[in-house]
Amino acid sequence: MIYEIRTYRVDPGAVPEFEELFGQGYRHRAEYSPLSGFWHTLDEALSEVIHVWPYKDLPDRAEKRAAAAQHPQWPPATGPLVNRMQSEVLLPFGFVEDPAPGTVGPVFEITYDYFKVADLGSAATAWSRAIEERSKRHSLVLAGRLEFGQTNGIVQVWAYDDLDQRAHALDEAAARGLCPPADGPAPLEQVSKLMTPSAFSPLH
Repeated sequence: MIYEIRTYRVDPGAVPEFEELFGQGYRHRAEYSPLSGFWHTLDEALSEVIHVWPYKDLPDRAEKRAAAAQHPQWPPATGPLVNRMQSEVLLPFGFVEDPAPGTVGPVFEITYDYFKVADLGSAATAWSRAIEERSKRHSLVLAGRLEFGQTNGIVQVWAYDDLDQRAHALDEAAARGLCPPADGPAPLEQVSKLMTPSAFSPLH
């Protein structure tokens, strides 16, 4: 499996309108392939929406996107609201299971850790091991390395009941040498975004 992470920066205050239009169109898009999740950010860039699509591989992605584009109700009429688009392809770590629809949030966090190119191999080994260990105690949605986009990165998506649980989980993981992993290279940069799901997101 691969996962496409699409991040859109929309006009300030336009997230509700964007989600309404997208949700109307998604009823038809889901006939070709469903989302894994759809969220909007809660901190910093409050006008970002982030959606994740699963595909078998890149040819499967191309085929399903082309088929969906023939539907008269897709894509939705959200273009005038969007100021910036970013598309990334994530290769999940081997232990990561496909996200199943359900209630695991409602607070979600997506984290990007970027490394020196020379450190990518050791980072993938150490960080995947640490993420797998941490996932035994906390709700992991998705984790893997970026194949397209800014490719020197590792992405994680976690789910929490609330912000207190998130704080406790991070403190516990840090104390156990898992966040960041004690035996792995330190990232050059980290980007973390708190998110909440849309009404039509398969994950809540």
